[in-house]
Amino acid sequence: MGFERAVVEAELALGRIAAEDLPKLAWDALESGLDGPATRRLAALDRPKHFDVEKILTMAMQEWGSLVAISKEEAGVRLAKRRAREILLGTDDILLHTRDFDELWRQTDYCVELKDCGVIHDEVERLRLYGRYDGELRKWMRRELERLIEM
Repeated sequence: MGFERAVVEAELALGRIAAEDLPKLAWDALESGLDGPATRRLAALDRPKHFDVEKILTMAMQEWGSLVAISKEEAGVRLAKRRAREILLGTDDILLHTRDFDELWRQTDYCVELKDCGVIHDEVERLRLYGRYDGELRKWMRRELERLIEM
């Protein structure tokens, strides 16, 4: 996957990186040229628990280009925009991804900025009940994702 600063900040803010996954993250940082004592110490841990990494992670974040703690809302918007770009650039049928934003919206405590993408699945199902065919729904969903990215 590599080390993407903005993604790491967002994933950490939402608690999506478990303590036992942090050594792999430290290895990704090392492979990306980000080095330091805390990074090496974190990379060396074997199946750590939260209390093992809490202090080390703070120091490692500084070594990784001063990563900062961001709000859940900012994290959610970053990850949602990233996912929307992946969907729009991908080759899958866009309608296979109607649920891709549900969990993210919940993890941000239902932040207002993500409401429209957080309910895409429900909206697609509602529009189907009103007789919209899949071609229309694909166009509608594409517009919604493009609007999210421009936000």
